[in-house]
Amino acid sequence: MISRLIGFSACILLVLALACSRQAGDSRVIVEIPSGFTGNFVLEMGARDAPPLPRHEDAYVVTVPREGRLSTSTLIQRPKLTFKNASTGSIWGYSQSMFTTGDGISVGGKIEFFVGSQKDYEAEQGRKNHSGRDPAAIEIYMPGM
Repeated sequence: MISRLIGFSACILLVLALACSRQAGDSRVIVEIPSGFTGNFVLEMGARDAPPLPRHEDAYVVTVPREGRLSTSTLIQRPKLTFKNASTGSIWGYSQSMFTTGDGISVGGKIEFFVGSQKDYEAEQGRKNHSGRDPAAIEIYMPGM
């Protein structure tokens, strides 16, 4: 009985240690935007097979790739972002979402934003919101109806 309790306690400590190493709350994140980059950027966090974000001193460093998408095993719950090489009024539509299990354990997340002029951002939003199909006009086939 005691050996089971010790084994269970060791498992709990291991899970907590892993969770603490993957999650960082209120962490500084420096987002480096390459010269000439415009468009959407998505950072997928908590990806199992992806590398962790590099660190410089006390901050994580995210370098926006040309394709605008990056995956990392690092999971940051409440990032404090600093944008490097971004001009005033060039970051739009910032959002962050966290994905959790039913018992509230964070398992992934996303940070998204747009880089460019307000006009370009609004045009991109228009393309997203108007895919050319009226969702109310889509027929749904339900067997037996």
